[in-house]
Amino acid sequence: MKKHAASLVLQAFLLFFICCPALCEESPVLRALIVTCDRFLSQEETTPAAQENARLMAELLAQDARGYELIRTECDTIGTVDAFRTTVAETFSGAADGDVSLLYISTHGVYNPAHTNISAALLLSDGETEEKMYPRMLEAILNEIPGTHVVLMDACHSGAFIGKGLSNWPDAVPLAGGNKVLCSAGGSEDSWYWRSEESGALHGAGYFTSILSHGCDAESGFPADEDEDGAITLREAFEWLRGHYAVSTAQVYPEQDGGFALFCCGAGGETEGLTDVEFEETVFSGETDRLRFSFELGSPMRVGYQLVYMRRGAWDFQNAVQFAEPEALEPGMYERALNLHLADEDEDVSGYLMVQIFSLNDERPVLCESRLVSVLPLGGDIALSVESPRVFRAEGGAEAPVTVRHDIPCVLNVSIQNMRGATVRYLAYQQQSRPQHLVPEGTCLYWDGSLAGGQPAPAGFYRIRVETEIGGDLYEAYSELIRLMPRENAD
Repeated sequence: MKKHAASLVLQAFLLFFICCPALCEESPVLRALIVTCDRFLSQEETTPAAQENARLMAELLAQDARGYELIRTECDTIGTVDAFRTTVAETFSGAADGDVSLLYISTHGVYNPAHTNISAALLLSDGETEEKMYPRMLEAILNEIPGTHVVLMDACHSGAFIGKGLSNWPDAVPLAGGNKVLCSAGGSEDSWYWRSEESGALHGAGYFTSILSHGCDAESGFPADEDEDGAITLREAFEWLRGHYAVSTAQVYPEQDGGFALFCCGAGGETEGLTDVEFEETVFSGETDRLRFSFELGSPMRVGYQLVYMRRGAWDFQNAVQFAEPEALEPGMYERALNLHLADEDEDVSGYLMVQIFSLNDERPVLCESRLVSVLPLGGDIALSVESPRVFRAEGGAEAPVTVRHDIPCVLNVSIQNMRGATVRYLAYQQQSRPQHLVPEGTCLYWDGSLAGGQPAPAGFYRIRVETEIGGDLYEAYSELIRLMPRENAD
């Protein structure tokens, strides 16, 4: 987990909501274990970010309409894999086949891209003892627990635990199969937290956990519940993060799980905070432009804004541009525009920037909005290509990695085509690229062998088609043929 030393104060908000939780009618027994580490021997201390993450997650889970039988929190108390294994076994000792066991981890993550993804590790530390927990270790510990496992990870390189966001395809995906996993970053990316000092006390939290909490929280009106059915599925939570979490690339497994309720909503309250953030556009071309957006306030509030540019392949937090309303705004709708400086002769702007919107009223800061902005060049060769496995069997939860290479920002259409050239599934449609820190740079996508309607694709040959437009010129690329093998349990 990396640090962002911003000094702005953030706050969540309320929105009226009535839910009809269709996916939550038959409630399993729910138990949760929250493990966070702030004090390390080999890495920078992150206090109080992980502690704040624990608080946000515990409060969020306590709101679940199904009711958790147990929510256990361990902050800076677990420094060895054996201690972790014992704590997991104790917390989920009563789990049965139909139960759901949720594990949330906030800590430093490490990964050496020169090695395989199974060399990635989460650091377990109590400030005095520190050990690495590798994917195979976590898999073995979870396998001792009956029922469904949900794993939420707020850590650098956490996507490597599910083989996602990597420059090279993974050797193995230990947590694949029956687990539900949501990660804060791809395997090649850092994850970030912010920290501020107000009234002489440190406050802060991870960007990932703040945005996830905001999307699923009752005080926010459950904005991640896109279809407003009262159940925020794993897929809806991932889509919310992809749209509102900008600093790194959230990863999910399974990729298309729209039938598992990650959170079940209760009743909300009346709107009191910053809501309904809408951006006119988040893809630009040219040297300079203005970012226009709107939002609504339900109560008097002072609002702040921050622009963070990506320079030389990294987020330049040290030179972030900050703005703040001179005084509290009254309730109502507001439109704002910020000047974007997309080119500077003294700086190498990579083509991406991040805009953040903050509430400046509350003692406990919570991020309201974080949006990625892509800056497309006026022209130039994009060096577009696409890679995929030559043979794929879509069984046992397997997902085929699809890597689209492009050395500049772009907007992608990525489709699966059959041998007649017909599109049977879109993996991305008008999707703006993100800085995933691949070598060479590009976009990671995943195909589970299903068609557009979700049904299994027939065995046979397929290929990936990619297209994008730069400066009015259309670029396209095709993968080699993919042989989709018959499913062993097919009729």
